[in-house]
Amino acid sequence: MLGRIVSLNLRHGGGRRIASLTDWLLSKSPSAVIATEWRNNAPGQHLRNRLTLNGLESILASPATPQMNTVLLAARGTVSSKAATPLNSPVGELVSISMVDGVSILGCYFPQRMAKSPFFRRCIEMAASNSHRPFVMIGDLNTGRNDLDIEGNGVPFHCADQFAALHEQGGLVDLWRLRHGERRDWTWRSARNGFRIDHAFGNQAFINRFPNFRCEIDHQPRVTELTDHSAIILDLE
Repeated sequence: MLGRIVSLNLRHGGGRRIASLTDWLLSKSPSAVIATEWRNNAPGQHLRNRLTLNGLESILASPATPQMNTVLLAARGTVSSKAATPLNSPVGELVSISMVDGVSILGCYFPQRMAKSPFFRRCIEMAASNSHRPFVMIGDLNTGRNDLDIEGNGVPFHCADQFAALHEQGGLVDLWRLRHGERRDWTWRSARNGFRIDHAFGNQAFINRFPNFRCEIDHQPRVTELTDHSAIILDLE
């Protein structure tokens, strides 16, 4: 049974921090991990191998070069997987898996600026094709709401209208905001401002299946400088 999903941006593949990052991820006893900015190099294989040893089957969005930031999705009980990245996208990745309990997970790593636009369109398409089953998309979207997800005078998000369209057109619900209302919290910080750019969205079938879910932002990886992002932890049971 899918119990806990953990999403974390590794920051440039993790590098020398990868052993500590892996320890932290495994300490959360996940049944699925979405590792964004994963790289197909020695640190990346360290993470992948240790997740495998702990029973989490690893899925890659696509073959990746050692310096390419991509997505590693690892889970227990995977039935099938497929790459969902928009065609001709030089940066960013989407990878989808189907679980034995009927849940679909879309792991996301969005590019910057307007390059995000086709990723939003693709996610809305994926939401439509999975509307009959519990569907969750989770990861680093590099976007949020311009009214609530930026601290102070932070630069407004590109594609904020498409971020809103995940709900308006895709029928997806911002799971953290569903539980926390208009609370303001940040998953990444610049020198002066905070931004909530890591997210989990679910459809109505997901909410119906897991009515008592919890969605939290865990700041420990960021404040301890394991990486520059906070984690998203989605508990389903």
